[in-house]
Amino acid sequence: MANLQPSHEKPFLSSAMTRVRGWVGVADCIRMMPTHNIRYTTQQLIDIVDEGQRNRAVLAWEENEKSQLNFVAVASTLVASVVTGSIAWTQTASTHWMVLVLWYGALLMSLWCVIIAFHVGILFSAFDIHADRAGALLHMLRRPGEAAPRDHHLWVLQVPITLFSWGVISYIVGLAVLVLRPLWTAAWGRESWVAVFVLVYGLVTLIIYLIVGSTIYGRLLPDLASYTNTKFP
Repeated sequence: MANLQPSHEKPFLSSAMTRVRGWVGVADCIRMMPTHNIRYTTQQLIDIVDEGQRNRAVLAWEENEKSQLNFVAVASTLVASVVTGSIAWTQTASTHWMVLVLWYGALLMSLWCVIIAFHVGILFSAFDIHADRAGALLHMLRRPGEAAPRDHHLWVLQVPITLFSWGVISYIVGLAVLVLRPLWTAAWGRESWVAVFVLVYGLVTLIIYLIVGSTIYGRLLPDLASYTNTKFP
């Protein structure tokens, strides 16, 4: 009976290590959002064999990219307006200096997001006038001589989304410092109650964000990859 113990332990350890690696992979995907999603989508485009289907898919991808750029540019403008109004609050004069650092950083990232989204939009217009628009776009996305995406080109295309996300996160962190600071710098009172309830709201929304990210990268995209017999990430 003693010889049976290792044979039971090895499958358990192997299963546990597989689960841990899966969780680490999902956490990395959430940390890098939307990098893995964009790369997987681009790889799918490159792997389509039928030329007509591939051209239609590439053109549909381009339209989605344009819509995302328009949305991000408008949303970043709104975020910049919110940040500018928040900097003018009277509370910022007496709060920790890090609040202003985070908010000014959020403002700069939002403004640069609008500028870069504008230039990426102009880039797509250069492809729109090309006779073989789908082929030119695919050439931009694919490494020369390889059936793999150009990571640097994908990074450039996702910079507006990344700056927008970082800008919003920077603003949220600054807001958290502003609201939660009374918990450790002042006697318990009205501001402390506000800080506690804001902390609860923040934790709930953070948990929802993590659930959404883990569902996308731990279930939905892997299920899609399994259905289409592809690999993710």
